[in-house]
Amino acid sequence: MNSKVVVGFVVLLVGVGAGWYFLQGNKPAPEMKQDVGVTETTQVTEPTVTLSTEPASTGTTGAAMEKGGEPSSVMGKVSVSYGASGFAPNTVTVKIGTTVVWTNQSQGGMWVASAVHPTHQLLPGFDQLRSVAIGGTYEYTFVKVGTWKYHNHVQASDTGTVVVTE
Repeated sequence: MNSKVVVGFVVLLVGVGAGWYFLQGNKPAPEMKQDVGVTETTQVTEPTVTLSTEPASTGTTGAAMEKGGEPSSVMGKVSVSYGASGFAPNTVTVKIGTTVVWTNQSQGGMWVASAVHPTHQLLPGFDQLRSVAIGGTYEYTFVKVGTWKYHNHVQASDTGTVVVTE
């Protein structure tokens, strides 16, 4: 066989292979499920998310919680404040169906979002989606049992945990 034909055939195969490889890169990546060892139960309802720039009117916030006070649970709501030292209390344990209300008491922004930063995919939907200034609030109703870590997307080193039980 002629060497020019062989070289031409090899170049053609390499070109076809390279074209196929690069065209495959334009397809969306399949969703990957992250196994973080969290046991889930049947979802009761869709979570309720509320954003507000008004100060929270229910629950214990501020100095009492920063001094180690217990969060109040009034009509299925638990309050967490965000201040200069981060989230207080840092960990809350609630029953399934409970709404947690975060209130920004810092001079900076607060954007509560599910771990892991920056993708927020540990609990999809648990994401404030925007920052709120002092006095602003974010509410999320937990409908899955598990341990859910979160952070302030504006200051990602400030983290907290919500433990949801039956």
